[in-house]
Amino acid sequence: MARVNSRAGFARPHLWLAILLMLAGAQSGSRPVAAQQGANDLLKRLEGAAALVRNNRIAEAEREIAFVLKIAPGEAGALNLLGTIRAQQGKLEEAESLFLRAVSSDREFVGPHMNLAYLYLLKREPDKTISALKEALRIDPKNADAAEKLAQLLFSRNQIEEGVSLVERMKEEGQPAAPLLVALGDAYASNSNFERAEENYLLAVARQSDNVDAVLGLARSAHARGDAQTAFSRLTRARELSAGSPDALYRLAVVALKLNFGGEALDAVGRALELKPETPPYLLLQGIAWLRKPDMFEAEKSFRRFLELQPDSAQGQMFLGYSLLKQKRTPEARLWLEKSIKTELNMPEPFYYLGLIAQEQNEDLRAVELLEKAVKILPSYAHAHTALGASYLRLKNFERARQELELAVKLNSEDSKAHYQLALLYARLKDQARAQEQMRIVEKLKNASKGNAAADQEISAPAQPPQPR
Repeated sequence: MARVNSRAGFARPHLWLAILLMLAGAQSGSRPVAAQQGANDLLKRLEGAAALVRNNRIAEAEREIAFVLKIAPGEAGALNLLGTIRAQQGKLEEAESLFLRAVSSDREFVGPHMNLAYLYLLKREPDKTISALKEALRIDPKNADAAEKLAQLLFSRNQIEEGVSLVERMKEEGQPAAPLLVALGDAYASNSNFERAEENYLLAVARQSDNVDAVLGLARSAHARGDAQTAFSRLTRARELSAGSPDALYRLAVVALKLNFGGEALDAVGRALELKPETPPYLLLQGIAWLRKPDMFEAEKSFRRFLELQPDSAQGQMFLGYSLLKQKRTPEARLWLEKSIKTELNMPEPFYYLGLIAQEQNEDLRAVELLEKAVKILPSYAHAHTALGASYLRLKNFERARQELELAVKLNSEDSKAHYQLALLYARLKDQARAQEQMRIVEKLKNASKGNAAADQEISAPAQPPQPR
């Protein structure tokens, strides 16, 4: 059966034509080539055609296939083989038509279903790929290739429950490959089921001890348990395994950043850039890591290098604007943030930061307009609700201020800025008891932060570094 690689196109002929021959041989007893005398001769011609294609003698192969189809126009094996030739030639529409004819001729022949799945994967039609893979599994429930690709696709499409069920069934029949166990672990982790996630990461490591993603999964699981020491040791192991791979180092940096190991993140992405210089995603992540340190000057340098390579990136423009804003270079920050919303209208952060700038300049009507756009894009954006409530309070729209600020503390109960603004609101409404209650919460949050200066700044400027997408 023809195999499609999502990056490189169809695999080399000799890899999949050998499978075609195997299929033809395996099915010759149960699925005759044609219901007439000479079926064995047609099968031999078909096998010979596959061998000719393998040897790049395409014209001769097509003559053999044409001979078979002249005698047996609906012969699924011949249609399937011709489809692989057309796919090799880049004639994807014709290849699809041939595979569909093969399926119509023999719905229990798994080959064309798999070929259609690979073809749709190449054409970036995931729904059709999923449908073809499900048909292949209906015919051949033990087809590990089909099951593995289907599971990966389901996970990538966020069809988590169905993907989990499929891989758990595969585990009952025989442990799947390590990458699929990692994907299963990631699925459980996405639902905060870290115990099941860790179980599958451990299975993946047992099967493939140098699987970086499994070790990173174990680091995330340890961190979720509150075991920072084990999480760090797992990151150290992942760093050893990633030493020569820039992409693995990048994935390590992403996880380290999420687990608040900023030094490890900077070290990993720095080494990735040494191995693969001027790589845009690496530069973007490096800038985010510098933001977290925080070192706004170094972050700015990384984002400017990133934008030299991808000048139209709204995300890069937004990050640069944020780093400039934190350096109090407001006019330039505003220019970059405004540029980002012209490039991409569905990012809430630049609207939020522009709203903060408007507040600083006492333009609360403008701030409300911008902040309303931020929360429309992302209704759960707690900091934007806090800022919006503050502007409504200054505009003396007390009811809207109350709605926004109460929602903000509901979304993030540790947002001291929101509690402080609520205290101001209740004081304005002469509700001293509730105002004092909110101030007690503010003091409690400040004390919990042990006097961290960044926490004090949070009261007047709740902006948080944007997250990598």
